[in-house]
Amino acid sequence: MDNISELLELVSVLPEPRRSHTLAVGRKAEQVAGHLPEAQRTEFITAAYLHDIGYAHPSVGFHPIDGARYLRARGFSALVTHLVANHTAARVEAEVRGLDPSLFSEFTYDLAPTALASDLLWWADMTTSPTGQPVSAADRIEEIRQRYGQNHPVTAAITKAEPLLLAAVQRVEGSM
Repeated sequence: MDNISELLELVSVLPEPRRSHTLAVGRKAEQVAGHLPEAQRTEFITAAYLHDIGYAHPSVGFHPIDGARYLRARGFSALVTHLVANHTAARVEAEVRGLDPSLFSEFTYDLAPTALASDLLWWADMTTSPTGQPVSAADRIEEIRQRYGQNHPVTAAITKAEPLLLAAVQRVEGSM
């Protein structure tokens, strides 16, 4: 999907503040897409704008997979659906929630050429507050813990995934 207005229309179904967060992540992706091979840029930007679309289209109740399934049904590429399904340590959260890891097998893609795109997406997500403001990854992780509370699976997942998330952010920030 090359048309940003079409992406914005899809994102418009998200409630605030998630919509503001998602749009800010997409704008960040536009700014850093030049670090990717030209062939991946449009799909990366698309995935960034749509990374949380699964909240608006639940099927299994896990937004990365829900979003990837929704986008696949709408004809989006394997790269877009892979990035959405796997964004921001989704596999760790799925494990914490006791979800079947085979859910991700629907969205396999050769990881080697997409590792940077994945890192960039994680970076954009983890350095954007729920209201779309820039934030450090450490502050974002703490905000998530506070928002969900001590006994929530998201809190357990973000704590378990913290080293992975911070490493991705560091790889991106260290290369810019």
